[in-house]
Amino acid sequence: MVQYSSNKKLPLLNKIPEPLKSLINKIREERYTALYESEADGTASLDNALNDILDVFQTSGKTLCHLRYVWLSLILALVVEPIVESYQAQNNFTKSTLELLERGIYSQIDSDLSSKKLHFDLQQEIDNLEAIFSQPIEPIKNKGIANLQIISESRKVFRNALRVLDREQAKEATLEILKDCLEGYAIFPGSSGRRDLFDWWLLEVVPGSWYLLSPRTLYVGEWVENPEEFQGEGIKKLQEISSQVRSIFTKNSST
Repeated sequence: MVQYSSNKKLPLLNKIPEPLKSLINKIREERYTALYESEADGTASLDNALNDILDVFQTSGKTLCHLRYVWLSLILALVVEPIVESYQAQNNFTKSTLELLERGIYSQIDSDLSSKKLHFDLQQEIDNLEAIFSQPIEPIKNKGIANLQIISESRKVFRNALRVLDREQAKEATLEILKDCLEGYAIFPGSSGRRDLFDWWLLEVVPGSWYLLSPRTLYVGEWVENPEEFQGEGIKKLQEISSQVRSIFTKNSST
C-alpha cells in the first residue's frame, strides 16, 4: 500500500477548499485506538473524525451533499465487491447495487431522467435487492467466525449503499459503510494495515468525493487476483461516470 508522506502526488487534496483541507490535515495527524495504532492515547475519536468529514460535505446544498455521499459509497462498494465475490461468486446483488448507485447519481442531476416513473422503477429495484439482503447468508465453506464476519459486513456495505440513495438516510448509511470498511472486516480482517486503508480513504476518497472524481488509486486487498486489472477497470468506471456527470452539469448550466 502507498505510504502518504507527501501531498505532491495528491493533486485533489491540494485543490479542495481550505476548511476541508485543514480538517483533513488535523485528522491526519491524530492516532486512533479504533485503527489499532500503538501511539494512540485514546483522546482522538475515529467516529468524530468520520462525522466531521461528512458534516463538511453538507456545506454546498442538499443535492450536491447527497451526490458526494453516494459517490463515496460507490467508491467503497467497488473496493468491497471482490471480497463478496470471493465468498459468494454467484451473488446477484453487487453489480445490481453498483448500477443503481450510478443511475441514482444521474437521476438527481439530469432533468430528463428525474421522472416519477424512473423513481418508481428505482424504488422497485431497491425493494427487490432489499428482499435479497433479508435472506439468510448462504453457508460458507470455511465456517470460522472471522469468515462469517467478513461476508456479513461486506454484504452490509451494499445494503447500506441502497440506503444512501435515500437522502434522509444518506449520512447515517454512509457512516455505517465507513465503520464496516475502516473498523470492521468488510475490506479485510485483523488489525494490520488499518492506518493505510484509512489514509487512502482520507487523502484520496474524500477529495475525490468532494469533486465527484475518481481517486488516484483504489485500495487493493490480498483477495484481488488481478490487482492491475481491478485498478484499471475500477478507475475507468469512475472516470466514465464522473465525465458523464460533468457533461450533464454543463448541459444544465447552458440551458
